[in-house]
Amino acid sequence: MQRTAVVTGGAHGLGQASALRLATDNRVIAIWDRDTDGAVETVDRIEVAGGTAIACTVDVSCEQTMRDALQETHDRLGAVDILVNAAGIIGADATVLETPIQEWHDVLAVNLTGTYVACRLVVSEMASRGWGRIVNFTSHARRGTPSLIPYSVSKAGLVPLTRALALEFTSSGVLVNAVQPGRAMTDMVLSRVPPEVVRDPSVAIGRYAEPEEVAEVVAFLCASHKRCMPLLVGWSFAVARSQRRYASCSSVIATSMLRRKA
Repeated sequence: MQRTAVVTGGAHGLGQASALRLATDNRVIAIWDRDTDGAVETVDRIEVAGGTAIACTVDVSCEQTMRDALQETHDRLGAVDILVNAAGIIGADATVLETPIQEWHDVLAVNLTGTYVACRLVVSEMASRGWGRIVNFTSHARRGTPSLIPYSVSKAGLVPLTRALALEFTSSGVLVNAVQPGRAMTDMVLSRVPPEVVRDPSVAIGRYAEPEEVAEVVAFLCASHKRCMPLLVGWSFAVARSQRRYASCSSVIATSMLRRKA
């Protein structure tokens, strides 16, 4: 069955990988991103592979741009069935005393408030139809990273947000989850991590995850499962591909996955 998926931050990194992967599952995709050129590039890649997608210029820190994009998505693709909140910014490396208050506001506006508003815009309609999937992206920084305090707080806040939404809407057929990737080979990570650390990271599997591996976890959480585990909290996922077992360094932080018919 064809479903409509919105991916915020779908122009790059984990958002782009998630959009490309979802498009292979008979999903039509709306890319919401403030980088219009990058969003169009993702759309082009989906269409070259035979899929359907549109690009919407969206700043997730501005509710009106999301409302406009939602209307465009409705008009061109139909009602939203799946929402993947991948838009995010890190901010500058700085101590608490060095971090300007505006930086605090800016990071939380994108990472936390933007995710909340996006969920709020689509979840009631999902519930009215009896089916929906929402996936948020948190981070290991949620435990507290001294040089990235606004980012850490914004990602920590996504955990109770996801749990609360899951508990509120599970009975309506809307499954809400969060994925916590470890470091993945994205431009955001590679621009901040020294090359020698990338070549020899101190992680159990000896390398960082590929975006496509994290996208497999997202696709699983967006699928129409007839049977699902009743509750997953902090589980780690490994993705098997081509006879090789990959540890995607991803954890499901909160999920409302109950046994339901799609």
